[in-house]
Amino acid sequence: MGRSGPGVEVRATSIRIAFKDAVGQTQRHTLRDNGQVAKPTQANIKRAHRLAAEIRERVRLGTFSMAEYFPEAGVAGAPLTVGAQLDLWLGLQSALEPSTLRGYEIAVRWWQARMGNEPLRAVKHSTILAALATQPMWTGKTRNNVVSVLRQAIQLALRDQIITNNPLDGLEAAPHQKRLPDPFTLEEVELILTDMRKHYPAQIGNYFEFKFFTGLRTSESLGLRWGAIDWRHGSMVISEGVVQGKHKDRTKTNVARTVQLNSRAIATLQAQKPHTFLAGDWVFTDPRSGERWQSDRAPREVYWQHTLKRLGIRYRSPYETRHTYATAMLMGGNRPAWAARQLGHSVVMFLSVYAKWIDGSHDDAEMGRLESFLSSPATPQKTAK
Repeated sequence: MGRSGPGVEVRATSIRIAFKDAVGQTQRHTLRDNGQVAKPTQANIKRAHRLAAEIRERVRLGTFSMAEYFPEAGVAGAPLTVGAQLDLWLGLQSALEPSTLRGYEIAVRWWQARMGNEPLRAVKHSTILAALATQPMWTGKTRNNVVSVLRQAIQLALRDQIITNNPLDGLEAAPHQKRLPDPFTLEEVELILTDMRKHYPAQIGNYFEFKFFTGLRTSESLGLRWGAIDWRHGSMVISEGVVQGKHKDRTKTNVARTVQLNSRAIATLQAQKPHTFLAGDWVFTDPRSGERWQSDRAPREVYWQHTLKRLGIRYRSPYETRHTYATAMLMGGNRPAWAARQLGHSVVMFLSVYAKWIDGSHDDAEMGRLESFLSSPATPQKTAK
């Protein structure tokens, strides 16, 4: 892909053309195709360089027309719109995961469809509320995520001193209930794995068994290489992953970690060895093609969903394999600090997510003490003298 150059700024999701107009003021405008932001493809970058050179020449000759090249910008001095500010903010987002950028793009388009032509300086708090009111069925989390994108774009305008008042002031975050882990019981785990081995290639059962007994994140299990396995010490190094089909040389938290392997996990690796050890780097591959899994979509939709439906087990996401291992460690008596390191959590995060299971092992004993007290014969209380 081309690089930024004279008058062209290549960003994560857009291309901007910068030039000085007839009065010497720097102009920056996003390249568009039929009104839509042009993606930073090789062809679009070449076109941007050609346009930048053409614009400079026409400014020099005094024949440049803003409306001809950037009709969405209007005439010189036209107010900045909400839509243009959102495009500017989105173009500045870099080094983000593709899934995050896609979520941002969706939110930007949502706002632009409702108030994109509004001058940024004229946006009212009530205008924002009216837009949000069109989606009464949104969860609090979805609403907050969409508002967050607009908030960040407006904060950029405040820092650039384009506006002095924030129309989002006073808009409180919508309440939403955080979902608790919903792990499988060990009995359910065994039923799932037995059924998978009965109906599917062995690699499918191996993949899900390894997830159940290591607690790896989806991206980490998809990106696991044989070179990360330390057979001598019974451990593995987790330092990379696969996100939306793209290999990442880092984990979600940007921190590599060493995970101790229990006997069940080691046995699963031994069972997987004949399938992929000599075939390439990746531990788990699609048995239909022999290629690395691009995402968890195929394992989830082709195998996982059908297995749970066939067994009559209440549906839960494959991500609950991670919660299953976390809770198993706690119920097995492992220290929370050690369990947190195995999962790549901070101790604070681990305690906040799994507090129920940390205390749960004592619940029956505590209730037993209370029941014993309540069922004991009443004893007369001494009267104070």
